[in-house]
Amino acid sequence: MAKQPTVVVHPPDIRGLRAVTVDGSPAGSAWSLRDLRTQLCRAGLPGDMDLADRSRVIWREGGSDMWPDRARRRRTVIAVMTAGLLASMVLLVDVGRVDAFGGLTFAGRITGFLLMFAGAIQGVAAAAAFDYWGKRKSRYSGALVLVGVLIAVATESVFLFMWAQEREYTPYLQAFVPISLWALWALWVLWRQRPWEGIPHPKGFTVGLSATALLASANFAYSAIYQPASTNLTFDIEFTYGKASLDPKNPIIYLPVEMHIKNTGAVPAYVMMAGFRIAGRTSTYDKEKAVLEQGEWRTDAEQNVDTEMHVKTTRYRTLLMGPFITPGLRINPGDTRGQKTVVQIPKDANYDAIASAVGVILLRADRGRVDSQFTEPIYSWKEGTDRFFDCPAGGCNDYVMHHGRLRFNNNLINVTRRPRYVSAFKELSERGPSSSVVISSFNSNGKLSKEEESVERAGISSLITGANVIPFATLLAPGLP
Repeated sequence: MAKQPTVVVHPPDIRGLRAVTVDGSPAGSAWSLRDLRTQLCRAGLPGDMDLADRSRVIWREGGSDMWPDRARRRRTVIAVMTAGLLASMVLLVDVGRVDAFGGLTFAGRITGFLLMFAGAIQGVAAAAAFDYWGKRKSRYSGALVLVGVLIAVATESVFLFMWAQEREYTPYLQAFVPISLWALWALWVLWRQRPWEGIPHPKGFTVGLSATALLASANFAYSAIYQPASTNLTFDIEFTYGKASLDPKNPIIYLPVEMHIKNTGAVPAYVMMAGFRIAGRTSTYDKEKAVLEQGEWRTDAEQNVDTEMHVKTTRYRTLLMGPFITPGLRINPGDTRGQKTVVQIPKDANYDAIASAVGVILLRADRGRVDSQFTEPIYSWKEGTDRFFDCPAGGCNDYVMHHGRLRFNNNLINVTRRPRYVSAFKELSERGPSSSVVISSFNSNGKLSKEEESVERAGISSLITGANVIPFATLLAPGLP
């Protein structure tokens, strides 16, 4: 008669799991009698074998009634641990994908992919949680769960740190807080179970984890802080007059004008507002005047005009003004944008000079961008524009406004702040267009907040050419009848 195999049921470990061997060979482990019969069937033994037969089944440190596994508690830990890892994974993928597939800089895209990669690791860790609080068939399951939890602790710390700088409500706060609390709980649970003790090479594991964290931090610092602060915007603006000509039938002079802007630097930029003004200067000549009086230069300084010796009064009358470049347009390094126009001036005008100026307000593309809504102009005289702010009692001057959502170059900033909006104004008046840019969030009434933020902090700067002036007499030079 063939020898019957001997089954040994070993003492329960700290989790209540009992290892099983058949003739000295591992046959799995069991949480209960039912689970034990399943393992024996897998080992080729009959499922209805008599477990009370001491000649075939040896029970060590406890009989068939000792199954200390707390199944409900263990499954609850698995459920909570998995839910937290999956929630953190969804958050990291959601935040990272924006920069990974639409980042404004290469370093920003790397940061986005790192966040998505960290989220993928957490997805693997969620699957490993079932094994680590189960039969632990893989020796790396505990390490994977530990890595997933450490990623959650590190990333949630960054989210909360950045949120605390402004302490503004954002929908993402509803994810930051519970996931942070879960991460602390999960770290405490793992600290008690010490999963790192089962890692074959703990020093290499620690070095690899630290190197990954340093790489992610370096990429974030480079894309969000160093690169935008170390490179300046460099643009050239040219405003040139062409050869004037006289209308053959009417006493009108046609003066061609060309305006160009070129990105001569290494940083792309978005146009927030761009305009030009061409004006005719009228002044009164005083040949007897020999001394500049104090009151004159004070008055001229207040009016932002030149102080001249033989000129009593100087006025500028707008001849032509308009937009230079469409707001929202991106100008990459090496790109040139411009336009041509013609100014019509009466031949018998009493101007002594023709003056022009060009102004451009730019947003660094490595700091942020505006949405497509920004390209649509809003006119103050149209119905519904009072939704942005309240005009004073005297009323507002006419203006053209471009308004849109500002999205920073690093999505971590976007998710830890209230939405920011860029409002670019071009005020219209006889003195010519006056442009300004405001960055603000909406208050509870739906209007622009009065607490405006620094435009320089967001990477917005102004480029204004000096006045380009030519004597009116040169337009009447020989060659013009």
